[in-house]
Order: sequence, then C-alpha cells, then structure tokens
Amino acid sequence: MIREITVICVSWRDGASVEEAVASLAQARARMPVPEPRVSLVVVDNGAGEAGGGVSTARIEALWPGAAVLVNASNRGLGPASNQAAASARGDVLLFVNPDARAEGDPFTPIARAFEADPRVVAVAPRLIEPDGSAVSGPVRLSPPSREAQATFQLRRLPTLSSDARELLLIDHVSPNNPGRRRARYANADRDAAFAVEQAAAAALAVQRSAFEEVGGFDEAFVPAWYEDVDLCERLGREGVILYLPTSRFLHRGGASAARLGYDLFLPIFYGNALRYRRIRYGLPARLAYRALLAGGMILRLALLPLRPAVPRPRREAARAYLRVLGLAVGLSRPATHAP
Repeated sequence: MIREITVICVSWRDGASVEEAVASLAQARARMPVPEPRVSLVVVDNGAGEAGGGVSTARIEALWPGAAVLVNASNRGLGPASNQAAASARGDVLLFVNPDARAEGDPFTPIARAFEADPRVVAVAPRLIEPDGSAVSGPVRLSPPSREAQATFQLRRLPTLSSDARELLLIDHVSPNNPGRRRARYANADRDAAFAVEQAAAAALAVQRSAFEEVGGFDEAFVPAWYEDVDLCERLGREGVILYLPTSRFLHRGGASAARLGYDLFLPIFYGNALRYRRIRYGLPARLAYRALLAGGMILRLALLPLRPAVPRPRREAARAYLRVLGLAVGLSRPATHAP
C-alpha cells in the first residue's frame, strides 16, 4: 500500500519556473479522487537564492502549505540535491520532477496504483508530452535529435558502443529513423500502453523509496547534471522493472539548464559525464573505442561547421564547445565538476 508520495523539485536559477511547477502539482493534488496516498513536497534551491533567480520560500509555502524548502549556499548539483531532498522526504515513493515539468490531470493516483499492482516495479515513468499538450502514439517516425519529440526523448535503451557510434558519427542526424535508433527509442511501441523500459528521463520519475535507498540514490559524481538519471536507471533496472505509465502525464519543455549555461559550457559537462558513465560501465576496449569515437565526432563537427548553411547557435560558441569536448576525449582537459 502506497501511503505517501513525496514530490522532489530541485531549482537552479529558475525560481519562477519552480513556482509554476508547484502550482500545477498543487492543482493536480486537488484533483485526486481520494485523499490517499498523501502527497508531500520538498523543494531545493541549489545555491541561487531569491535575488539570483532562485526560490521564494514564502511563495512556495503559499502555493503548497507545509512544503519543505531547503536552501543550499552553493550549487551542489542535481544528483546531490536530489539525495538531500530524499533524505528529508516522508514518502514511500519519491517523485522527481524538473522545474520545467507541469502536472497534467491527476498523475499521483496512477503512480500509486502501478506500484501496488506489481511488486516488481521499482520505478514509474509518467508520460512526458509536449508543452502544448499534444502527444503522439506509436509506432512513431523519428525526427532528428535536435527536433526530437518528448515521446522519444523520454524513453531509451541504455547506451551501447553501437548507439554511441550512431550519435557521435552523425548517423542519427543524417538518418534519424534508422533501425538502430528506432530500437533504442522504443519507436515501435504503443505510447498509449504501459511497458517496461531500460531508462527514462528524470524530468518526471517516481522511484520506490526502498529501491532508491537500496541502490544508493543518485551517484553524486555526476555533477552538476546530466547522466545521473541514466546511471540511476541502470542500477534500478538490476532491482526490478522501470515502467512507462501513460495514464500519469506531465507537460515538459526541456533544455532550460543547458540554455542558461550556454552550449560551450553545457557540451563539455554533458560529455564529461558521458565519459564518467562509460568508465564505470564499459570494459577497457569499449572505453578506448568511445574516446576515439568522441574525438572523431568532434573533429567531424568542426570540419562541417563552416559548411552548414544554418546553425542553431553561434558558430564560434559551437566551435569552442567542440574543441573543449575534443580536449576531454584525448585527455588534455578534465571534466567540469560544477556549474557557475
């Protein structure tokens, strides 16, 4: 019996967005047909403070009386702050929600019922839908990575050297609907039905508290963000089933933190954590192959950059990002361990 769900939301310079998320969560709680399970809330302001675009404790408490607001003096990173919130949470289910996610309808009751229906379920991934409320049903045709829909962004198989090669050598960009990527994105699965997945984005992810504690929570080496959810799902998958649940829904935009950082800071952090994940999960030959693919992928991007008629960001910024990642790949620089 699920008695309580604790929602955990970590903020970094997005206090206004957190308030919108909390307002949607409060409205969703009011829609629950019965008072069980209880739903509580923990918000972490990761070092910004209200003056720096962080969380207003008074406004959060006005939206959700009794909410716990934890304020850190500096940006601890998403994983450490999520663990901090989990340690103070009361719920037997922890629902991690990004500030750019908005609850749709009542997502809580289906989550509780899914855990109660099958003891093998250790995590539940609510359906992420587009900010305008639109959603696709499978099978779906995949768009290029830069225009990926929430339906296929959310659900993936765990990384392999094959999927690494497709992404880094731009195969997924040139031929986004290729069979390997379709398999990796569960593109043939019906998005209107529940099914087990290897990993799900933590923009909205409910985890059985006992399983979260059993695997040790988020690995705090993955800072400030990115890949901590991939790593968590890999460990949770050894304990039981990660269930995609379309009857629980969240609107999601995505990309806010990366945009605030800027591409030349975001990309080295992202690939630094990608290297860290593979250092843990891959054998030595695969690790070396990944570094070679990463270096080759950045050289390829640098070579093509002047030839592209239109680019989504300034060419100099993109070139700096590719050069910094190239330095990581060949061991000339080290991954960042914090965000400004």
